[in-house]
Amino acid sequence: MKILHISLKEQGKDYVSLRYYWDNASDYKEHKLPIPEIKELRDRAETDYYTHLPVDYSVTGEALYNWLDKSTRLLANALNQPRKQGLAIAITTDKGLAHLPWELLHDGNCFLVEKTPPIIPMRWMSNGRTIVTANDPQNRPLNVLFMATSPLEVKPELDYEAEEGKILSATKRTPVNLRVEESGCLTELSYVVREYETGYFDIFHLTGHATHNGETPCFLTEDEYGNRVDSSTDAISKAMMFNLPALIFLSGCRTGYSSGGAVSSMAEELLSMGATAVIGWGERVRDTDATVAAGQLYWELSQGGTLAQAIASTYQKLIEQKVPDWHKLRLYVANTLLGALVTTLRTPRRKQLPKPSNEVEFRDDEKRLRVATKENFVGRRRQLQNCLRTLKTDFDKVGVLIHGMGGWGKSSIASRLWDRLPEHKKLLWWRQIDESCLIKKLKDNLISPTQLELISYLENSNIALKARLSYLLSQLAEVREKPFLLILDDFEWNLEPREGQYVLKAEVAPILEALVQAIQETGTNNRIIITCRYDFDFDLLNFFYRQGLEPFKKAELTKKLSRLGNFSSGKIPDNLRERALNLADGNPRLLEFLNDELSNIDGETRLTRLEESPELWKAQIIWEELYQLINEPLQKILSYCLIYDIPVPMVALSAVSNSLPNYQLQLERGQEFGLIEVSPEPDESKRVYRVSRILPHIIPTIRLPEAPEVYSLYQKAHEKLHELWGNKKNKSEEKWQEIFRLKFANKENPERFRQGFYEMLAVQYNPQADTAFERELRKVANDLVKDGLCTQLEKCLKEKQWKEADEETAWIFYQVMVKENYKDWGELLKGFPCETLREINSLWLQNSNNKFGISIQADIYQSLGGTDSYDPDVWKKFTEQVGWNQSYNAILETVPEASRTMLLSSASSSMLSSASSLLPALFYTKRHSGGLRNELVVVGGGAFTVRSRESRTLLSRGDL
Repeated sequence: MKILHISLKEQGKDYVSLRYYWDNASDYKEHKLPIPEIKELRDRAETDYYTHLPVDYSVTGEALYNWLDKSTRLLANALNQPRKQGLAIAITTDKGLAHLPWELLHDGNCFLVEKTPPIIPMRWMSNGRTIVTANDPQNRPLNVLFMATSPLEVKPELDYEAEEGKILSATKRTPVNLRVEESGCLTELSYVVREYETGYFDIFHLTGHATHNGETPCFLTEDEYGNRVDSSTDAISKAMMFNLPALIFLSGCRTGYSSGGAVSSMAEELLSMGATAVIGWGERVRDTDATVAAGQLYWELSQGGTLAQAIASTYQKLIEQKVPDWHKLRLYVANTLLGALVTTLRTPRRKQLPKPSNEVEFRDDEKRLRVATKENFVGRRRQLQNCLRTLKTDFDKVGVLIHGMGGWGKSSIASRLWDRLPEHKKLLWWRQIDESCLIKKLKDNLISPTQLELISYLENSNIALKARLSYLLSQLAEVREKPFLLILDDFEWNLEPREGQYVLKAEVAPILEALVQAIQETGTNNRIIITCRYDFDFDLLNFFYRQGLEPFKKAELTKKLSRLGNFSSGKIPDNLRERALNLADGNPRLLEFLNDELSNIDGETRLTRLEESPELWKAQIIWEELYQLINEPLQKILSYCLIYDIPVPMVALSAVSNSLPNYQLQLERGQEFGLIEVSPEPDESKRVYRVSRILPHIIPTIRLPEAPEVYSLYQKAHEKLHELWGNKKNKSEEKWQEIFRLKFANKENPERFRQGFYEMLAVQYNPQADTAFERELRKVANDLVKDGLCTQLEKCLKEKQWKEADEETAWIFYQVMVKENYKDWGELLKGFPCETLREINSLWLQNSNNKFGISIQADIYQSLGGTDSYDPDVWKKFTEQVGWNQSYNAILETVPEASRTMLLSSASSSMLSSASSLLPALFYTKRHSGGLRNELVVVGGGAFTVRSRESRTLLSRGDL
């Protein structure tokens, strides 16, 4: 790839020389300019680019292009050079040039990054040296070290494992060796780095929030409890043992932002510490967009693409998917431009990744307690942090109870806690406990001469067990021996059912009571971990932190499946794979079981048998005796709560079940038995719950009610979730989809779709709500009315309800989009059916005395010279002419006055009255990926924000 260098050379104190050269710094062309000109360019970037509603990006890009091109056409001539492998434009970071959005460079036809072969702008820390291209690909898969962070109480909360899941998904055909640090903590990261030889990793990928702490750029990492830690680049480099991989991807807001030279970006700081190349984001970016970028970048790199090719491919993918912030992705380099990091998949003798392994280890000497190895352990970050916080810092507690359905990985969590508590001596019990076993295990750990003296006292059965334990713990503490970590695994073997719940067996209760009270009375740091399928009735459990569990989902599920050979092989038909996933419902043990079953030659037959005969597998997750406790009242509650597809707050479960007797008691029992999943938030008020989807497979009477009874449940569920989540603060697309799914499922409500539209409209501008509404509406497109599309519009217009008519027009556009299956809003406006468009326009004209209508707006636009191409001057004149250079509220206030003024008949006269063409307006404001704007937007004094790109398509049509 050819590299055009653009550097600065000081010419006295007031001027600099802008130099352009290829591979020989002495053979350059230059342009002399005053230093204040650069400051002026940076200031313009602040007002035109680094702002809430920036100037059209192509305009900014052309301005930057022209500034580099100069009157001597230095840049244009350089770009005309042959560039078979593409071209990189390396722009120096000196004098604050790194602050400018070079990714937007636009030659008047398109953004340079869209060209083929690609032209890639990159920020260059020159140090007076020319860039050389490195091309020494390793004949193996890509080695990536990945860490995601999302500290507690930092908003917005990130889906911190989504990027990891996207990388795994994108590189499925050319897998990467992805080593994940699961905690988000730099201390733990340093332990991972120490496990590998120097230079092992090609890339370090850090994803999360970033900020500036004063003048220091920081990445928001976590401590071992999940609390926020503002980590500098120095701390990151230290965690990497000052041995930085060739490429670092800082996937956090503003990690590539340099404030005009006053403060260096994190990317620049890492380059100065020895990094070769750093990718960052120049401004705030949505985590969903960052996830798309990561997936495409690693897809290209994993296949042997060069770094420049990968960056170009990522820009083009983001543009293709209409990601508005594509240009915020920035590449910084020092003096080396990385080529391909690895070879292509079919290169001879290329080292392959080992086959997916579900390797286990055993924590007990008898090799009965099977747990996931550290390498194969997946997710559970918040659960581990909650438990560590309790075990290390909460001295009012003596331990933790990890409870949940069989197969959810309780023992593996306890095993990871074992690793994270090296300051404790470990004692493990599996299943049934008794006093003699307890005494023996304690005695076996007393090996020093001073400790041996304690054995006779410990074995003296004439002394109460609590007294013996208290004496032992206090004596060991006095001589500063390590405290014990007592792990009681599979503790359900020590329980029995009584009066609808589980209690300790008679012989076990005094043992656990003695242990708890001995720890409390001595004030020592001994701790207990209990893993159990059930929560149980025991007064002293108040001194334990209860950690409920949930199955794998989203990125955790993707990671788990990547470790299961048959699920990750790509050889299982998609429909068969989806059926198996539905049956397992994210249960790790069932996933492993089904992975083995799908290895059969006739996997379809085997899976069908498992679906029809749950007795073949249900004992792995639920004991037979539990079925006796899942009585009819509990089954009814669980059936009602199946109305929700996603985890919801407890008040939402209560809302659909409060008509049933003792519903609160039954909901508590569902949680205690591990039938209701619980999220890991430390604050109980923020937790969400979901009924396990495995239950309908094994207990046929647990199922959603039939119609019409189910319709009232849909209504109740929707009303409660809309009350909880139906606001502007909700930026979760998943939550909005659930709101609209429930709304549309109530077939007894003929107005459900229009009502859903107004619920979406009430929170605009909210792209998540709009996207969720559109997706759910597409699923029920066949249920939308086919006739009378404009009936409600006509009614509103006849009654001079202008705001309602404008909103109804937008609703008609939505309906046409989903019924006719247009890909997006831009495609809709480009191809909107002529007959329907004319009907809408005619109704507006007829009912406004020809004052309002799409055809009037189109006539004005076209008379000003408007086409489907963007002309900023034409667009400015047009918005002023039609009266859209004000807020939407101001437009609506203007409408009544306009409706009382007669319009002159000629089209030219109509253009003299700006108020004559105000409406319809709302449907023009929708983005490709985002919602309508129906509120005051502060832009240039509060202008109504019309999306010019989409609107030009419609206004330039000639079929009105």
